[in-house]
Amino acid sequence: MTTDFNGKWKLVENSETFDAYLQAVGVNFIIRQLAKAETQRQEIQQNGDNFVVKSSGLQTKVTNFTIGEEFEDDSPIGKVKCTITWKDGKLHTSIEGPRGHMWSEREMREDGRCYLTMSAPNGTTAVRIFARDE
Repeated sequence: MTTDFNGKWKLVENSETFDAYLQAVGVNFIIRQLAKAETQRQEIQQNGDNFVVKSSGLQTKVTNFTIGEEFEDDSPIGKVKCTITWKDGKLHTSIEGPRGHMWSEREMREDGRCYLTMSAPNGTTAVRIFARDE
């Protein structure tokens, strides 16, 4: 079963562990401070297993991917290789980066918000919560 992530989203909350997560994946102090203060917005266009995610905040970035196909992405810690799959209605991203294996999951919850859970190679996790930005 797939979930419909289409739409515009705005960041409304970071978990208390967000800074620790950023530090664990190797983001420098200045970028961490900026990331914690940003009001990120995302526009997701989903057509079957093809996605276009436009993120704006510190910078504007467009990511195109197809479920199950590996792709290279630029991140604050350098180039990473990602593969995104469906896992129990969630978008599960397997990430190979300079510090090792990481993962993230994007899911819709009953409150209508989109929860992005991220895990660093050392197991530190953080959650970013997005609400519809109509």
